[in-house]
Amino acid sequence: MTAVSRVVDRSREEGRPYAALSGLLSDLAAVLLQVPATVYSAKPLPGVSGSIGEHVRHVLDHVTALVGTASQQVLTYDHRERGTALEADGRAAIAAIMRLKGLLDDAQDDRLEQHVTVSVVIERGAAPVLMRSTRRRELAFVISHTIHHQALIAVLLAAAGEPVPAAFGLAPSTPKLART
Repeated sequence: MTAVSRVVDRSREEGRPYAALSGLLSDLAAVLLQVPATVYSAKPLPGVSGSIGEHVRHVLDHVTALVGTASQQVLTYDHRERGTALEADGRAAIAAIMRLKGLLDDAQDDRLEQHVTVSVVIERGAAPVLMRSTRRRELAFVISHTIHHQALIAVLLAAAGEPVPAAFGLAPSTPKLART
């Protein structure tokens, strides 16, 4: 059993609120284990936003913001580092995923109802606005955001002729349909 599959099993069995996000990260790591390095960092189509690696980095930035923000800090998803090793090296991304899964496994469910202040830029060139939210709501947002980017990764994989797991990038409310 690989380190990834051991963590996959743990996150699926616990049934904790953070387990859904941990499970999505496990799914992402399992896909990345199969992606050739050239496909991971390739920008296959002109005018299409991002390589697989860039989408992975973007997802991990959001998860990091969620789990890395203390209760009195302002949560923001807008501060991201582009051009990192995560974008070019799938192994670095898998290592980051495993680290984040550890943080999710240690996250306290009793903190989900805590109010948080979220800073977000909602209009290009405008100052960020502050909004009140809860950790539970932000967890739901990051889960949805992760699924959305997994769907984009699935399109990039398919365009490169790589296999895509049937449910990868599909929302839980979407019937499981085989990809053709």
